[in-house]
Amino acid sequence: MASKYHWVINRDLITDPEHDVDEAGTHGPSGTELNAEQIEKHPLGKAFLMRDADGETYYEGIYVGPDDETLFAPLDDFGMPNAGCTEIAYRNALGAWEWL
Repeated sequence: MASKYHWVINRDLITDPEHDVDEAGTHGPSGTELNAEQIEKHPLGKAFLMRDADGETYYEGIYVGPDDETLFAPLDDFGMPNAGCTEIAYRNALGAWEWL
């Protein structure tokens, strides 16, 4: 069955290159038909940010999918379990970040 949505982390803002794994290129959900590059270049891709409860931005990425509850998928699938992210934002019609 085809995935309803796709996402990719294209910038890891919390990585310490000497100690941590750079999560850039991580994509999902598990079993997605698109690779990281296809998601990044997708014409319907929407940029997102994920941050923790203290307001520190951890990741930047691209989401491809419907404008419904799956907008939270990158946070639920990856940001929260991997780094404790609690919020996700997308650009609104005026180009400003809007936290969901």
